[in-house]
This record gives sequence, structure tokens and C-alpha cells, in this order.
Amino acid sequence: MSSAFQSFRANLPPPAECLAILVGCMELTVFGLGGLANPLEFSKGYGLPLLTASSTSSGDITTKDKENDKTQQAYVAAIAARNIQNGVLLLTLGCYVRDRRALGFAVAAGLVATVADTLIVQYYGVKEAVWGHVFGVFNSAAIGGSLLYWGRNDPWW
Repeated sequence: MSSAFQSFRANLPPPAECLAILVGCMELTVFGLGGLANPLEFSKGYGLPLLTASSTSSGDITTKDKENDKTQQAYVAAIAARNIQNGVLLLTLGCYVRDRRALGFAVAAGLVATVADTLIVQYYGVKEAVWGHVFGVFNSAAIGGSLLYWGRNDPWW
């Protein structure tokens, strides 16, 4: 039993690479495909809830209201598509190419999007949702930084 576990553990990448692969999976599934599948709920979790015409007006819904709904959903789909692209990139670099430095640059470059998301939600969205984006900033900095700082065979201390 111990030998099987040691064999399994020997084939795993270092912890920072595992975390980057986990981030890639989350970007692809939860933040990407989830956003495309259910834009209304995704926008609430993101911190910029959609204001649909049916929820804001008590009267007749005009074609202008329907166009606004479609535009808002398109923005949410664009955010989800960006997340899918980031997830595919991280998974490709982490699982297929297995280039630690390139993966570190890709994760660290995620700081641009996560800082922008944080600022957008802070100024225009639900204030309580900012902390999820702050957590994303910390993850991008910590995981990307550790991938860039330590090499695959470097000691931790």
C-alpha cells in the first residue's frame, strides 16, 4: 500500500503546479462554462447582478428592454469566455507542456484581470463580492510568484 502511494506521489507535479492546474480547472468549469450556462446566477456571484427587464419594471417590456437584457447577457458571456480561455491556457501549460516558468507567467499575468475585476466590482457592483476577487488577486500573486521563484528541483527553504 505504501509503495503504491509513493509511486502515485512521485508522478504528481510539485504543489504550486498542482494549485495552478486546480485554478485552471476552476477557470474552465466554474467561472467559464458555469457563466455560459447560467449568466444570471454567474453575474450575481461575480458581483455585478444582471438587471433584467422583467425584474425591474412592472409594466410592459419593450424591445429596448429586451435589447438591454441581451447586451447584459453578452457582457457576462464575454467574461465567461475570457475565463474559459484562461483555464485552457493554464491546463495546457500545466498538463501538456509542463513548463513551470511559462505556467508561472500565465498565472501571474492573471493579476491584470483579477485586479481589474476587483476594481470594477468595488466601484460598480455588490461590495460584499469584492472579497472573492481579492482572494483571486492573492492566488494569482502567490501561485504565480512561487512558480516563477522556485524551480522544479529547488529546495523549499
